[in-house]
Amino acid sequence: MSPHKRAEKAIKAPVVVTPATTWDGNDGKWSTFFITVGDDGLGRTGQDFRVLISTSSSITQIPVEADWCTQPDQEKCADRRGVQMFQAKQSLGFQVNVASNWKQLGPYTLPVPPYFDDYPEKNPGGSYGTVTVGFGRASSAPLSMPGQMVAQINTKDFFMGSFGLSAIPASFGGKAMATFLQNFANNSLIPSLSYGYTAGAYYRNNNGVVGNLVLGGYDHSRFTDLGVSIFMPSNLSLVVGVQYVGYRNTDVVDYSFTQSSKSFTTGFYATIDSTLPYLWLPDEICDQFAEKFHLQWDSDQKLYTVNDAAHDQNIKENAFVSFRIGKNAQASNDNNFTSITLPYAAFDLTAEWPLVNETTKYFPLKRSPTQQYVLGRAFLQEAYLIVDYDHKNFTVAPANFSDPMPEPHIVAVLSGTEPPKSEDPGLSSGAIAGIVVGVVIGVLILLAAAFLYWRRRRQARQRERTMLEKPSEVDTILAGGEVKHRRVSELDSNLPGSPHSPQGSSVDGYYGHQHKDVIPFPPINEYPAEMESPPEIAELESPPLEQAQLADASPRAPGPHAVVAEYFDDRLKRRGATRDRVQEGDRAPTGPTDERGDQTPTGPTHNRGASDVTVASNIDIVISNPSPIEPEPRSAGGHSAHARGPSDATVQSGVSDPTSEQLEDWRRSRGEPRRPLSE
Repeated sequence: MSPHKRAEKAIKAPVVVTPATTWDGNDGKWSTFFITVGDDGLGRTGQDFRVLISTSSSITQIPVEADWCTQPDQEKCADRRGVQMFQAKQSLGFQVNVASNWKQLGPYTLPVPPYFDDYPEKNPGGSYGTVTVGFGRASSAPLSMPGQMVAQINTKDFFMGSFGLSAIPASFGGKAMATFLQNFANNSLIPSLSYGYTAGAYYRNNNGVVGNLVLGGYDHSRFTDLGVSIFMPSNLSLVVGVQYVGYRNTDVVDYSFTQSSKSFTTGFYATIDSTLPYLWLPDEICDQFAEKFHLQWDSDQKLYTVNDAAHDQNIKENAFVSFRIGKNAQASNDNNFTSITLPYAAFDLTAEWPLVNETTKYFPLKRSPTQQYVLGRAFLQEAYLIVDYDHKNFTVAPANFSDPMPEPHIVAVLSGTEPPKSEDPGLSSGAIAGIVVGVVIGVLILLAAAFLYWRRRRQARQRERTMLEKPSEVDTILAGGEVKHRRVSELDSNLPGSPHSPQGSSVDGYYGHQHKDVIPFPPINEYPAEMESPPEIAELESPPLEQAQLADASPRAPGPHAVVAEYFDDRLKRRGATRDRVQEGDRAPTGPTDERGDQTPTGPTHNRGASDVTVASNIDIVISNPSPIEPEPRSAGGHSAHARGPSDATVQSGVSDPTSEQLEDWRRSRGEPRRPLSE
């Protein structure tokens, strides 16, 4: 079955809005951003403006020519308001007559928050219409969107224009209008209904750090990872819990504004809004701020002002204010919070005309007339804000001001329904997990096999060392210093009952009597002449056994030698006695035979008399009463490896009677080393 390919649309990258390099505003020095509005009808985008950012408004506001904007002159006043040059000269404001796609909607009030009631103009208004809006300068062919809501303003309360980031639609005549961010996302110009923003800081890194605005994502290089994620309420406002407000100066004096307040021992809720620079806080906290920073309330201008002496003292103390931000106003032990710390320089602002008649240093702090508290633009100098309307949450994190600033790291925020980037779906998370598990199991199997191989090799080496270190089964004290193997020339070792010494006994296998009645020895005259050997040694040699061993292994016998007398049963038959040479046709034995023993090692060299234990045989009697018989010459070159007397135990069925020559030879060679039975 061939794979099914899905029709997919490419995901757009986030849009980075270009910041201006100047610091603007009549209420401080703020970082602004370039936008272009309108179209001249010739395929060229329209007029450029430097604007502030509003996180609570969805309207783009641009200044128009105002008759009050005359200081120091109209051109310079217009420039201070953010109006750029248009058609090679300084423009005084937005010119509707050259915007070919402008559609007038009419005059309406501006969307202002409820805490705005302390401004002189209670209900500021503007002239609304739809027009093309783009980011950046007109000369750079910016990304633009036609039919966007724009308000022309000429009020003193909004000295500069602003760009609204809110996704809350504005209503005109009962009809809701989609916001710019919604239209951008719906047309797939950005990956999601989201943005990242920080206001920038004029006082940072010597020359200041400009603001950052990313639509459809954020710039990870502009904040640390110590942020807190918070769900939005149903009205999509950016409400946070202010759990703690603290103060600390260079003398390491710590002070809590919230814990020292009788009304706000558990914190309070506030809205993040960059439209204006102020912090609208509870009255008690405002009073404590005024005390710590030596502030004076100006009821005419409705500002907390800072005189020169207070300013110098604040610079000397270099105090910091920390805001502990979380989901709830009540602090918890889950560490789900972030701390935003503002130095005194973040509050060291200057108010200018037309906000005040004379330039004045002021502190961006206000009492809230409605008990609705706000963390304004001054707060966002030290905080980075990531807003994700698709998932209805936002993140607040400390801004990064490393010097030098790092390269941008733009990250897209994807919507929940966005398709993958390519037609190849790749591996699913389950498949990846399966591969990982398989690899881990394979590695474990290889390790186990290697361990087993190593252990077997180790055991084999241990067995080899044990075999090398294990003493020989032959007791060299009993067997003598030299052990040589004999040739089996007369006894057939393949017959049942042939010499096989079981473990633990050196003789029972040779003379095992368990088969003596089953397989009798054949008559000696039935053996062929080829099995005859020279009559060198007529004694069957075997290692002597201790008395205790013989007593345990043999049946009891009467008499003084009852301990071991019956170790060899006298019913055993002769199997391999050697014959004397006979005439042809007569195979009767003519002399003693040299019975070849098995390969059992010889016993130690020793001298002794007759056997201590005599089985039914006359060999010991003959030995004890030897006859003077001439010894038979030895083989040339023979050397005895040991000297010993007759066997300690001689079985009648194992050897033939010695000849007189052998007896005489034994008698004369007492104490002489004897050679082995067979070389």
